[in-house]
Amino acid sequence: MNVAKTEAIGELREIVDQLISTGKLDAERKNLELFVQLTGSTRQQRIAMSVRHSVYEFTTVIANVTNVIGSTQKARRDLQFRIWRRNALKPVVALYIDDQDQIIGRITCTIESAHADEVSFYLATLARDCDRFEYILSGSDEY
Repeated sequence: MNVAKTEAIGELREIVDQLISTGKLDAERKNLELFVQLTGSTRQQRIAMSVRHSVYEFTTVIANVTNVIGSTQKARRDLQFRIWRRNALKPVVALYIDDQDQIIGRITCTIESAHADEVSFYLATLARDCDRFEYILSGSDEY
């Protein structure tokens, strides 16, 4: 890992720890994973934090495709259309299906301009929106 990436990860940890300690983010951090508690609920969402090039990347698993829709091609096309439509209507969180057949939610944030309030907004939005989509698809709180 190069020096710039190590420093960026350190800065991200500091920002997140500050948000948690001041109560601006209801979460627990374990290394580069966050467990965000959703406001007014017993539900939580696990978010992975990473650094890629010049951005912070926040990702969360929403559901396994097969577990929520089965294996028919029509159900898969319907889900893909639903994800596409959701991405068009709510541009902050990008949803996609990864190579492990999981529905993923992702937000990126430019490192150079990132500040605590922006990171807090992105983490809370990612947790809320993806948990809501998980609930709509499966009714569970697996991720």
